[in-house]
Amino acid sequence: MPETPLVSVVISNYNYARFLGEAVESVLKQTYRHREIIVVDDGSTDDSPAVVRRFGDAIQYHRQPNQGVSTARNFGARASHGELIAFLDSDDAWLPEKLKRQIPLFAKRDVGMVYAGLRYVDASGRPLGMRTSGRTGRVLREIALLRGPGVPASGSSAVVRRRCFEQLGGFDPDLSTGADWDLWRRIACHWEIDLIREPLVLYRLHGRGMHRNLDVFEYDKMVAFAKMFADPAATEVHRLRRRCYGNLYMTLSGSHYQAGNVRQAVRFALRAISTWPPAGGYLLAFPLRHLRRRLSGEESQEVPE
Repeated sequence: MPETPLVSVVISNYNYARFLGEAVESVLKQTYRHREIIVVDDGSTDDSPAVVRRFGDAIQYHRQPNQGVSTARNFGARASHGELIAFLDSDDAWLPEKLKRQIPLFAKRDVGMVYAGLRYVDASGRPLGMRTSGRTGRVLREIALLRGPGVPASGSSAVVRRRCFEQLGGFDPDLSTGADWDLWRRIACHWEIDLIREPLVLYRLHGRGMHRNLDVFEYDKMVAFAKMFADPAATEVHRLRRRCYGNLYMTLSGSHYQAGNVRQAVRFALRAISTWPPAGGYLLAFPLRHLRRRLSGEESQEVPE
């Protein structure tokens, strides 16, 4: 790979005209200049096309009927030319040094993906906390166990080697909120994953974010886990099946607890304990850990440490 590989930045958008301009501008301001920008509009009905027109020839613009974020990202990847592919959701943004800091880590040929730390912001861009922890190297076990700090990369954080992305078939179009985790898991079966710990991504938390939809989150996680335990490339973690599912049920219990869905939280808590009895100790201590994270300003991840 050349010292300054072409990076294809794929921005997926659906009805986020109010944020899209900031996302595009954050890529144009990157200090790493050898890049192309592809915006894929997933059937927006707002003013997104008008926002895109402001940037003229600085970007490639494609529209498709509404088919979901995974299909939009895959479309953009197919339309791109770079040795590396970076993904950015249109309601997020990057700090100027993001690509410049990530690209050198691909000098190691076994690295398939590099992610970066996150700065959480609200709809107006006000800071809410940050996440800079994460595992590096061969991380399949940590991903499968949902064990913190794991690989808490969002789609807007990751840069993926094209050869790796194409080998694995890209994002699963049947998944939305779980598509990132599913692809990172598949990458980890074959490649190393690396990390720039600086929080270089502005990850926006707002009322319409996909992560707010617990029904979709639950469905995607169950499907992604079923895929993992049917994947011959993931045999390393197949023997951990009960523990992995116990952690998954703990994750879903915690998510419902934070959303105030007490009945669902209890249901998944009981499933976690029956699947993996040591989960009981974790669940008893969960409210205290959740309070500690809120007081420290640290956003919780799927299964906190």
